[in-house]
Amino acid sequence: MTQQEVWQIATQNLAQNTFQPRVHSFSQKFEFSLGSQQLLDVAILKNCISDCVSVIKTEEVLDRSGIDYVAHLSGGALINIDAKTREPGASKYWRYNEPELALETWSVVPDRTHSGKCGWTLNTASQVDYILYTYDRADTDKFYLLPFQFLRTVFARNEEAWSKKYMRKRQESKEYKGWYSEAIFVPASIVISKINEVMTGNIYQTLT
Repeated sequence: MTQQEVWQIATQNLAQNTFQPRVHSFSQKFEFSLGSQQLLDVAILKNCISDCVSVIKTEEVLDRSGIDYVAHLSGGALINIDAKTREPGASKYWRYNEPELALETWSVVPDRTHSGKCGWTLNTASQVDYILYTYDRADTDKFYLLPFQFLRTVFARNEEAWSKKYMRKRQESKEYKGWYSEAIFVPASIVISKINEVMTGNIYQTLT
């Protein structure tokens, strides 16, 4: 199976809101698995962003800064995207029968030996424009492409309330032993509702 064939399958299934490539042998499955998530991410981004001529996977330096892809528009504008993919089986933890968004409170949780580093969701220095959330197909076919600054704003305003209501989880770093990150898992509909509230409103109520 060539990369072009995989790309065609990705875009065709995306249009149908599914992603179920036809693979028939172990070698084909292995070849597909090497880049399947990246191909799916690119297909989603090109479908969602009008006049997008290419989507480039970033090098490690930019990747570590939170930018996984850069979308290039026909007029020359660049859009930075951070991709968040949940591991298979995430749906068994969803308490409200819908996908949850992992919102990071701490990238490094402060303790006796670490001063702490704020999570990506609260990072005011981030150059990310959009966050792309995807899931394993066994959990849901849905994806969410959200404007980062509005996501950051609603999380900063609701973090305290959400931390009391929704699941908070710590996870040890795979790269640095003894470092822990922390996130709150909020139902997608709740987050999107709050983003809509920030994006629209009454001028005079906002100014008073």
